[in-house]
Amino acid sequence: MNRKAGRPQGGPRGSTQQANALAEFLLTLTVGMTVRELAARYHVGKTLWGEYRSGQKIIPLELLKRLVQDHTPDERTRHVHLETAARLHAAALEAARHEPAPAALEPAIAPEPAALEPAAAPEPAAANPGAAPAGRRRPRPLLLAGGGTAIAVLTLIVLLVGWGPPRGDAVFAVGPDGAGIFRWDGADAAGWTRIGDGAKRLYSGPAGLFATGIDDRLYRYEGRPGRWSLISEPGGDFAISGAHIFRLAADRQSVDVWNGQGTSWTSVGGPAARLYGGEPGLFATDPKDGRIFRYSGPFDWEWIGTAGASFALTDRDLYGLTPERAIVNRWLSEETSPPWPPWIYAAGPAAELYGGPAGLFSTDPSRVRLRVLADSSTAAVSQSWQDIGPTGAEVAVGREAVYVLTEDRSRILRWSAGSGTWQYIGGPAQTLTAG
Repeated sequence: MNRKAGRPQGGPRGSTQQANALAEFLLTLTVGMTVRELAARYHVGKTLWGEYRSGQKIIPLELLKRLVQDHTPDERTRHVHLETAARLHAAALEAARHEPAPAALEPAIAPEPAALEPAAAPEPAAANPGAAPAGRRRPRPLLLAGGGTAIAVLTLIVLLVGWGPPRGDAVFAVGPDGAGIFRWDGADAAGWTRIGDGAKRLYSGPAGLFATGIDDRLYRYEGRPGRWSLISEPGGDFAISGAHIFRLAADRQSVDVWNGQGTSWTSVGGPAARLYGGEPGLFATDPKDGRIFRYSGPFDWEWIGTAGASFALTDRDLYGLTPERAIVNRWLSEETSPPWPPWIYAAGPAAELYGGPAGLFSTDPSRVRLRVLADSSTAAVSQSWQDIGPTGAEVAVGREAVYVLTEDRSRILRWSAGSGTWQYIGGPAQTLTAG
């Protein structure tokens, strides 16, 4: 038998017997494979694979199940191994929870997600997935952005749940049937100001607030209610990254950047299928095979990953959901060593991803619950999805909180990690954005 190159793994070195038992099972399951081969196949870093197989970290259950599926061809044996994997994983997690946490760690996250939901709030229902942060929203049939009088009034209710108004988020909404664009001042029950007559979609971020009108042209908010200026003809997509707004042409053959004056745009690339903008930069997917590219400058686009079902940006990172929606991976932007492009495992299954400075959020596979990617309370366990409550028709991630528009679009709710509670801030509305 040919021997694989690579350093010997060594014995388990976990902090508990249960972690070591799980590591032994994992070593048996992956016998004959090096950490380099595992990293290339499962897009999890070599260092993490070493920690998983030594028992220093507990492998995520979703990844462990995938390993069993891939390495156990016999169906009967596979069923037994899946049961063993689940039992050993549960025992390792339970033992880790009873281990004293190092003094440097943050306080443990509350284990009961139900406690994070509002006590008497009716639940919003299934999500209509949004997309990337800072302006990626699906189209809604609304009205014109510009002057005039709104036909409908945005009725607003505020129910405080144990904390005061936000300080850092800019939240905007379009009224029912597209009548009126409103800005939340975040102060009290009357804290909404009408700043425009309506829109189909809203985009917000460091570059400002933008809206597409009934004619699908793009308008820029000038900072005073009723003051909007035309900056673009209809486009296939728009995205904000830093101080710039980018446009995907209506025929999706070019990507352009606004020059900051009038309706002048400069082509910087293309063709593309979708744009994703945020603090880590601008990204675009290939219209043919779905591969994702990072924008480095005019006509300078770097391939960084294969196709995904969804992508999202936080304040520092790009995350991708695999096409089968089974695994969420994080792109290592500074990693240059093979395997390349460098992505590592971040979390388990999801239906859609939503990102922004406030963090990474997702809907569960059933598209009913909303989760946040939370740090573990112990050194042995990686990040995992934490349920925070029901999702809704739209989800927008701001700098300090996540905002949900309920499925019937009657209420806008706000949740932040600092409070761990939900707050009603207004409604009804047709669409919203936060930045």
